[in-house]
Amino acid sequence: MNARVKIKIKFLLETMILYIEKQALPYSQTQNIINKFKNATLIHIDNYKNIFDKNIWNHKLEKSIIIAKLNSSSVWKTPPWYWHTDNSYFFKTSINCIFDCSYCFLKWAFKNSMMLFFINYEDIKKEIKNTIIASFPYVRERIQDRVIKNNHLWFYSSDYSDILSMNDLSNFSQEFIPFFEKFENTMMEIRTKSDNITPLLNLWFIPKNTEIAFSLNPQELIEKYESKTPNLEKRIKAVNTLLDKWFKVWLRFLPLLPVQNYKNIYKDFIEQIKTNINLQKIHSTFASWLLYTKKDYSTILKKYPDLDILYMLQKEDDDFYRESRKVRNDFYKMFKELDENCMICLDD
Repeated sequence: MNARVKIKIKFLLETMILYIEKQALPYSQTQNIINKFKNATLIHIDNYKNIFDKNIWNHKLEKSIIIAKLNSSSVWKTPPWYWHTDNSYFFKTSINCIFDCSYCFLKWAFKNSMMLFFINYEDIKKEIKNTIIASFPYVRERIQDRVIKNNHLWFYSSDYSDILSMNDLSNFSQEFIPFFEKFENTMMEIRTKSDNITPLLNLWFIPKNTEIAFSLNPQELIEKYESKTPNLEKRIKAVNTLLDKWFKVWLRFLPLLPVQNYKNIYKDFIEQIKTNINLQKIHSTFASWLLYTKKDYSTILKKYPDLDILYMLQKEDDDFYRESRKVRNDFYKMFKELDENCMICLDD
C-alpha cells in the first residue's frame, strides 16, 4: 500500500468516529470494518442521510466513516457518450475518497467529505445480475449466471470513490472481481490512482472480466493538484507489476490540464510513459478533458476561488466550461502520437 495511504489509515485508526446504521449492524462487512478500528468511537444512527446530507465542516467529524445499507438503486445507466458502449452502467458501493484531488467533482457533489461504505454487497450483486439479465431478455429463461457471447456490458465501479485505495477496508476486490467472472462478455472497470495492488495480486486467479484503469498525469501536476495520491513513479511501477502478472490494464490520461507550459510538461510526460511502460501490453488508452457544467463551475468556483485551473477554462456556446479549442487540439495530437488508437474525448 502507498505510504501516504498507510499514514492516513493509521491516523484514522487513532481518531476515527464510526457512524453505523442500525440496519447495517447484522452484516459481516460491517464487523470487518469495525474490527479495523479497535479504538474508534461507535455511534449508531437510524439513517446515514442524517449525517451524510448535512453540511459538516468540523475537522474532527470529517475524520469519520459512515457504514450503511443501501436501500436505493446501486446501478444506473451511463450517459450515451460515456466510454466504451451505450450498454454500460455505473454502480456504487462507496462514496468519497481518501485522496484529495483539487479538481474532483466529489468536492462539491456532496455536502461533506466523510467516507461512506455500503455493506449489503449481496443486494448490490443481485441488482447487477438483474441488470445483465434485463440486457439480454431474449435468453432470460435459460440464463443463470452466464450471458450469451458476442454482446458486451460494462460496469464502472470507481466513479464515486477510489475503490482500490480503500480496498483494505471494503474488501471490494475480493467480493466483486470473482463475482464478475461468472458472466461472459460482461466487464468491470476499476479506475484508480492507487498503487495498492496487493488485493489484486492476492487473488487466486487472473481476472478476465476486470480491467484496472490507472489515472496518470505529469508528476508536477500530481504534486500540485492530486494531493495524497501516489506519485507517478509508484503508479507506473504498479502498472508494470500487473502487466507482468497478465492483468488487463488501461491507461487513462485525465484530466488533461491546460496549465502554463503544458506542451512541454505533457511532452516530457509522454516520453516518460513511452520509456517506462510497454504500450504493446496495454489493453487500451484514453485521454480526456477537464469539463464542468455552468452550474458545477459556479459551485466549485465559490468553494475554491483560489484554484488556478478554474481560470484556465472558458465557457462555450453549450454552457460547458472547458479548455480552449487550441489546447484541446494540442492534446489530441500529442496523445495520438503516443498511441494512434487512443480514445480521446475532448469536446462534450
